[in-house]
Amino acid sequence: MAVVNYCFIDEAGDLGGQSRAFLLGCIITDTPDDLLKDMECLEKEVRSSAYYRRHKEGFLKSGFHACKNHPDIYSRFVALLTTMNFRAYAVLLNKHTEYFQGVANSQSKEQIYDYLIKDLLKDRLLGQAEDVNHLFFEQNLSRPSQRGIELRERRLSSVLESISNELLERKLTRTRMSFQVSVLSKKEQKLFSVVDYVNHIILKVHEGRNGNVEEFMKHNYRLIEPKIGSIHDIARGTFIVPRKKRLEIESSFIG
Repeated sequence: MAVVNYCFIDEAGDLGGQSRAFLLGCIITDTPDDLLKDMECLEKEVRSSAYYRRHKEGFLKSGFHACKNHPDIYSRFVALLTTMNFRAYAVLLNKHTEYFQGVANSQSKEQIYDYLIKDLLKDRLLGQAEDVNHLFFEQNLSRPSQRGIELRERRLSSVLESISNELLERKLTRTRMSFQVSVLSKKEQKLFSVVDYVNHIILKVHEGRNGNVEEFMKHNYRLIEPKIGSIHDIARGTFIVPRKKRLEIESSFIG
C-alpha cells in the first residue's frame, strides 16, 4: 500500500517589498488529522479560558496566525509545535545581496518563486518518489478568483512535473511521481498555521528586529529546531541541517 504524504507550503517576507529576506517553507506529515485535532484542542482552550478572554476577539478574526496572535497565544502554539508529528524545510533568500540583485534583474517574481519551489521540494519529492504526495499551497493572490486559483494550480503542477521529469531523466527515480496540487486559503486549510509559525520563527532569527534577534525568538527557534530537516540559505550557498549541527544564530543573522 502506497504511503500518503501531506505537504503544506507557505511563505514569509516578500520578494518585492520591505522585508530583508524572503522565505519559502514547508511542513511534511503523514498524520494531518492528528495535527488538526491538536490545534482544535488548543483553539477550544483559547476560546473558553478566562485567561485568554481579552485576546478572544482578535483571535476569532485571525485564528492561529504568527504575525497577529498575542504573545501568550503565540507561546502556547509554539509549545504545541514541539509535540506535533511533522518535518519542516525552508529556503531562505537574503534580498540584500548581490546574488538577489542579479536574480531580480534577470528574472520575474514568478520565475524566482518557481525556482525556489524546485529548490525546496526536489529533494523532498526524490525521497518520496514512489509515495502519493498531496501538496497544499496557501492562496496568496491579491484578487482571488476561481479562474486565478485554477491557473495557479496549473502553474505549480507544471513546476512539479518538471521536477519529476528531471529526476526521471537523471535516472534518480524509476517512476513518474504521483502528486496532487491544491491552492487554498488559511480558512480552508487550517494546517497552514503550522508552517506559518515555523516560517515566522526561522525568518525572525535571520532577520531580527531593530538590528538584533530577540531572546524570545531565539528560544522559540531552539524549541522547534528538532522539527527542522534543513534550511537552505541560497545567497550564502549554505545548508543548515540541525540533526548534524545546530544553527549558529549570531553568525546567520542578516540584520
